[in-house]
Amino acid sequence: MSKNPYTGVKFREPVVATEIRLGGSQERAVGRDGSLNANSKKDLLVQIAKLMEVAGSNNVLTEDKAKQAQELARVHKDMVEAAFASPKAHKEVGETLAQELYIAANREGFMRRFFLRQELSAGQFPQVRMRRKDVVAVVASGPSICNAQIVRDNLYTPPEFYLEARPFVEQRDINQNVGDVLEEKYVEALEGVMVSEDRTWKAQADLTVNISNPLTTIVGTMTAASLASLRTQVSRWNIPANMWLFANDLWADVIGDPSFANTIDPFSKHELLLTGQLGVIFGLTAITDAFRHQEHKVLSQGEMYIVGDPQNHGQYTDRGGVESQPIDGTHEKVPGRGWWMHESMSMVIANARSVAKAIRV
Repeated sequence: MSKNPYTGVKFREPVVATEIRLGGSQERAVGRDGSLNANSKKDLLVQIAKLMEVAGSNNVLTEDKAKQAQELARVHKDMVEAAFASPKAHKEVGETLAQELYIAANREGFMRRFFLRQELSAGQFPQVRMRRKDVVAVVASGPSICNAQIVRDNLYTPPEFYLEARPFVEQRDINQNVGDVLEEKYVEALEGVMVSEDRTWKAQADLTVNISNPLTTIVGTMTAASLASLRTQVSRWNIPANMWLFANDLWADVIGDPSFANTIDPFSKHELLLTGQLGVIFGLTAITDAFRHQEHKVLSQGEMYIVGDPQNHGQYTDRGGVESQPIDGTHEKVPGRGWWMHESMSMVIANARSVAKAIRV
């Protein structure tokens, strides 16, 4: 059995967003209407930064999810015990977990927001309709395994590959009554599914650097002007620029530059913020991985990308979501129960011009 990458990792404590008080204030960070409490746009930017900081060490929950958390812990315990007692329950728990992983990937993963989606049924092959011929595309042939190539046809058939995870509950965890073990296995499995999807997209995006758009190096502080200049790298090719993906440390630059306060329209609803969407600037939706578990962050400090609209950017294929197959000690050579989760995908950045990358140093 391979070493569990989460051995020794401290799982984040659940915190109800409406109960958080930021920066020593006695006022709740989030009001009962689900919006961050702030007295100005500038203050809202600061409150978002503070919420990011809290999310770095805690699993920040909406009020509805928090109400379910205690009951879910009990239900999860019963589900795991049932999986150990019944082959039918073992299979059903895996299917439930796979469905939750798929929902999370659609809600929080940024690859799925950037690409068009093609649903495939049995017998269908992936096909990407190229809006422009004779462009450089970047094709994934495996998790984070990508290559750039010139595509000269209107239709391109990319290869499919598998993303997989193997969450496994050891018998001793059941014997020792260890916490919400199913929640921990869910977090572990997210790395094999949602995070792998996003890492693969990032590997593709990194390969586009210097094909059409050069790498931009920002020395010192990022400004609204430098962001606008990066956006122009995509829009100059007549590609609408849709998304600004950035590492969480760059938000400090947004707070520190008064010109950002005049141009950005920050979101205030904490339920939306927790998915990584922070606002709109220059027509770009601002997205970060700041609210994720530390092991699930994809971007390095100072990295950011401008991404074109999905019609020009690319496509991924899906064959019905994440599938689950039960596994046990005969597979892993350790007493316990688990599941092999896998999904079949293809991913293509159809035009290298639709991405521009910058690094703040």
